[in-house]
Amino acid sequence: MKSIFRLLPACLSVGFFVACGVPAPEDDLPAPVLVTQDFADGNDGSHSQGRQLHGTTHGSIAFANAAFLRDGQRRPVTLELDKGELVADLTLRLQTTTSSLENCAMPGSSGPDRSCGLTVLGHGTCTPGVRVTLSSGGGICNIRHPGSCTGEPVMRVCADEKSCEHQDANHIATGAPVCASETCPNAVFNCPASGVYTVLAGAYTPGEAWSLTPSVNKGEFPATQQKLRGTQLVGLLMHPASGTGTLEVTAAVNAMNVATTESPGTWDPSGSTFLYRVRALGAQPLSNICDNNPVPNGGEALVVPVRGLYDDLGVRTESTAAFTLACDYAVISKCYRWGYKPWLDGAQAGPVTQAHWACTRMARADYCGAGDSYTNDGTPIRLWDDLTPTINPPPANPIPAVSMTFEAGWKTNGAACLSHWRWKTLQANTCINLHWPIYDANGNVTNDCRSPGATESCSAICDDAREATKLFGAKVFNESKSNGP
Repeated sequence: MKSIFRLLPACLSVGFFVACGVPAPEDDLPAPVLVTQDFADGNDGSHSQGRQLHGTTHGSIAFANAAFLRDGQRRPVTLELDKGELVADLTLRLQTTTSSLENCAMPGSSGPDRSCGLTVLGHGTCTPGVRVTLSSGGGICNIRHPGSCTGEPVMRVCADEKSCEHQDANHIATGAPVCASETCPNAVFNCPASGVYTVLAGAYTPGEAWSLTPSVNKGEFPATQQKLRGTQLVGLLMHPASGTGTLEVTAAVNAMNVATTESPGTWDPSGSTFLYRVRALGAQPLSNICDNNPVPNGGEALVVPVRGLYDDLGVRTESTAAFTLACDYAVISKCYRWGYKPWLDGAQAGPVTQAHWACTRMARADYCGAGDSYTNDGTPIRLWDDLTPTINPPPANPIPAVSMTFEAGWKTNGAACLSHWRWKTLQANTCINLHWPIYDANGNVTNDCRSPGATESCSAICDDAREATKLFGAKVFNESKSNGP
């Protein structure tokens, strides 16, 4: 450790530094196990880091007061986060009425096709395009099905949250007794594009006693709410946690269908993450809230929803009131894509969440843990971790044509220890109480925290992940070139 570029402030924190207090290295430290990561062909194992944390000024989003635009109406929804996907619960209600819901004024009106004397039995939800069967104990002659009925009821199925007449465009099925020996109706139909249908029912002859309890083979009936997710969320309206402005989801795509240049070739192969295109409405509208892409001609960026909130200093907090939206060129999104998905911890924040937080420090070269970035956009790094099980194994060394060496071990409050700066021209020398290495006449560091008898002003230096873990408690690590002149 003789280079001036291999140095680190001792025990970094957001506001100030404290004494290292680390023990001397032990002789029996286990050698690090290096495992080749399964990168795609042609991938050198590096990742492109960046300077931006959220990538947008609309990064903190409130769960409350969300709404959904359906048929031109602004409907309130309950917004939640399911793994890496937004889900909105919409309360179902009848949106239109027709003459079929009125009393029959003319005698002799009967049968399933009449335009009076029916009532709303309920709403159902299903996956658009799926074949749905509503049964009520009847069937084809003596073949019985789930559900039940009494009397001689009829059943009509209408698309969406609407009533319908027999010949209406949103009429999708009619159920009626199909055999002389049976009275309970069945209906078979394709789930409408909205994922919602309305069931009307009544006696075959108005005024007669009847009851009908249908059973459904796909989806839910009766349903009081519809869970909107995936592409169904186009039209979702959200509000920043600051309370100012309105954001609208204009597109949604499963991240497993989004290609990337980095391994494994897709944004997130788990299938549990959705990416969204979001625009800002109001006095200063934006066609896309991710309008600060550092990649020339990078196109419109997508956002990923992430549990928790990050402030301007890069400090993360858990929240039940709000969540984070991160543009895919920003490091919150990058660290999620690199495998550190907070939802992998389950309901409570744990080691993966901590690794994601530490990764955001690493990706921005936020050595001091104060929200300042000491790198340039697009600088390649290689990363790995010490989680159990490992999410990113250590890279195999050396990789041809990639002259990277160990840079640092990272914790949630910044670099735990450092071997060299990522950019020689971007050194974190503005950190409070930064302890520079002190060299003797032979060029050796005399205040190395790893040395026996290290003082409070020692310099936290580490040359590999083994030392970063054992001496400084780091869980995430990276290699990089020492860039610059």
